[in-house]
Amino acid sequence: MTTPRLALLALLALLALLRPAAAEVMGGYFGIDSAAGMRLDFAEGRKGLDARLTWPDGTVFEFEATPLPTGAEAIVDAPGGKSLYVATAEPLGLVFTMIPLGEDDLPQPAGTVAYLFLRDGVSAPPRPARYVPPPEGPGGTIDPRAFVESYSFWPSKNVAWGYEMVRGRYRTLIRLHPVVQADILWKLCRANAAPAALAEALRGQAVSCDDVLAAFGRMLRPGGSIEPFNAFRRDVEAQKAALVEAIHCSLDYRRNDPDCRRAGARVAVAAASLETVKTVLDRY
Repeated sequence: MTTPRLALLALLALLALLRPAAAEVMGGYFGIDSAAGMRLDFAEGRKGLDARLTWPDGTVFEFEATPLPTGAEAIVDAPGGKSLYVATAEPLGLVFTMIPLGEDDLPQPAGTVAYLFLRDGVSAPPRPARYVPPPEGPGGTIDPRAFVESYSFWPSKNVAWGYEMVRGRYRTLIRLHPVVQADILWKLCRANAAPAALAEALRGQAVSCDDVLAAFGRMLRPGGSIEPFNAFRRDVEAQKAALVEAIHCSLDYRRNDPDCRRAGARVAVAAASLETVKTVLDRY
């Protein structure tokens, strides 16, 4: 995925606001999208974290990083010049941002690049056809189908903005699909943004943000099996397909074909169901 420059700058604005502990960056990661073929490894070192960045051609660059509440950072004399490297922990892996430093170690935004990495063992969600880049701030509206298909690829704060941009009737429809709602809440609870949208997303789900974060912490605990998390991801993608169909039929209320009749029946069953984010997370 090629990230537009404005989106890269938006990623930088997240660095001081995301919530994971520094220990979460320990381990190995593989690059996706524009980072395909790259690898990043963090291990405990004598002065902090020992980091190893492997490029697609096999070139290896090793450096020491300082743990942060949001991940880790390092100022390095890289092959391309002095740079600030920032690793920001995200639910599926991390965002690795490389910021060139100029005179007096001032950041050079024009040369900043950000790469996406997934933790070893995590199954990457399929790239959707209706993908849109993350919103750069709050306000406005968004196609609810594009939000549902795209949010997995966005940093947490952008998900919070995007969820708030979905019109109310479609947020209600999303909440009737609790597996997807659990996945969205995982990011909303990490984002420290859009508190009104977060409160609405939690309503009736029988969980707090601490419950949500603890559940995913169990699924992704270092040294544990990643299979429960991958099973959750498969269930998310399956329910997303049903949700997108339901939204599509809701947008075009004149449709009365078999697909929309099935979608309507599924929504009716979901509305009468006692399924919540809590009952979903209890399964994994």
